[in-house]
Amino acid sequence: MYLCGSLKQRILKKHIIPNAIVLFSLILLFFPGCKKDPIPYTPATPPLGLEEFDVKGAMMTLSAISYIDGSATPSVIKDSIKTLLADSSLATEGKWELVWGPGISGGKDNMVYVAMMKSQKVPVYAIVIRGTNTSSFDDILQDVRVLSLRWFHYGEADDSVSKGAMEGFDSLLIAQDEVTGKTLELFLDSLTQYQKSYLFVTGHSQGGGLTPLMAYWLVKHSNFTEKFTINTVAFAGPGVVNKNFRDHFLKALPEDASYHMLVNTLDVVPLVWADLPSINANNIPVYVPHLYRKGIHDADLLFRFLGIKYYNITVPDTIGRIPITETGLDSILPSDTTKWYDHWVGVEHNHNNYLKLLGVKPLKPI
Repeated sequence: MYLCGSLKQRILKKHIIPNAIVLFSLILLFFPGCKKDPIPYTPATPPLGLEEFDVKGAMMTLSAISYIDGSATPSVIKDSIKTLLADSSLATEGKWELVWGPGISGGKDNMVYVAMMKSQKVPVYAIVIRGTNTSSFDDILQDVRVLSLRWFHYGEADDSVSKGAMEGFDSLLIAQDEVTGKTLELFLDSLTQYQKSYLFVTGHSQGGGLTPLMAYWLVKHSNFTEKFTINTVAFAGPGVVNKNFRDHFLKALPEDASYHMLVNTLDVVPLVWADLPSINANNIPVYVPHLYRKGIHDADLLFRFLGIKYYNITVPDTIGRIPITETGLDSILPSDTTKWYDHWVGVEHNHNNYLKLLGVKPLKPI
């Protein structure tokens, strides 16, 4: 047994882990971040009085707004969110207002806020989870802490998620509104309404990966399914849950709830960590350079060796892709295979380009 274990350790140390780090480094660089999708968003049972609006465009805009400078103070972030929510030229049409948060973790690693749509007869809320904060090294590490699983202690006994995802989600639940001192749970508990209201859960990239954790926590909560119709609209999230989590989460969803993941078909991130081989097989988003190809292959081998298998919650809905041009920024050419690949990974995952694909105004020019 000792020789077998020692041999395994030497193989991991010498061959698999160094090459897998290539993939991890790529993800560290690019996690943070056309026509409108013709498929309408149709919740199972809309609450009485809900007026039609561009759900996908609004949710992606709310998600993009969360990418306010992560190094800023909470008060500056809060003011910036309010300013962008008031911008009537965006898909949110100036109809949303900040009602809780932002809740920011101690090290500024994770952030969540709640917005409310002002124009609806029935209250409509959105829990918005920020993607990776590139100003926080610890938050970047959350994205790659995937070599071990942690019990999702808000679900069933055998529901597990990546270590990094669990750390990130726990930090969201203890984050407080700096004015009221309320956590997200206390805020939602304090809401009173005369009828069931809408509650959306949304986020892009790391935020999209954390949305199923948030939605599962909501539906397993003692009274939230009585107060809210819970609908998740996630964008470009990595797969960070095990099969039991996926199956139990989908089974736990009430009849009036729904879960949607929307992706750019050339975006690498939704294929991490649940479908690594398809990146190489389909050259996503462009030809995968040999160094990255080997790193991706070896990372997949490492997961298999460790017996780890991650899943996406559902098959994602596709919203198109950003066309590959002959040159990238700064005249990057396909012959510069690594720079070419790095450039297009960033372009296809960028949150402003997701807004462009949805046919709504980006937060800044592309």
